[in-house]
Amino acid sequence: MTLPSALYVTPLPFTPTKTTPSEGSTPLHLPTDKQQNWLEGQIGGGVRAVAYHLHASVHVNSSAIVLGQQPNPVLWTLACAWRDRILPYTLHGPALITGRADLSGTYLPLTGQMATQTQAALKAAAGWWLEHDYDIPLWPVNPASRRFAEAVAVTRAAL
Repeated sequence: MTLPSALYVTPLPFTPTKTTPSEGSTPLHLPTDKQQNWLEGQIGGGVRAVAYHLHASVHVNSSAIVLGQQPNPVLWTLACAWRDRILPYTLHGPALITGRADLSGTYLPLTGQMATQTQAALKAAAGWWLEHDYDIPLWPVNPASRRFAEAVAVTRAAL
């Protein structure tokens, strides 16, 4: 089995159905050239890289809220688990997770261990949110609510 070099994380719908995917991410191949164009094509606009983990970069649309992109509780839960604290803000829209950039600014693929751990954590986060789907519309209003600490704990345990 080939491990992914990048992971694509899409927001869950506010009202998930039985057919809503529960994997939490889609594995992708990270190109080595023209990465910025590829990232913008995947994310849908201007990309901002955020470091929630020492060995990974999270690429989000820098205008996600302005564009009306949906909140992404699965990604938020992973970011909280990586930071070991509840983040007081929401993350919106789809995201890509890659390795960190090298000195030339080229993003590296996720290492095998990082890809495996991150996929497991995203699956755990997606599973929690799908089991607690009634909380999805409440989360953007108050992401720091103690009610979401369980989602972070479940995700952290999968790391």
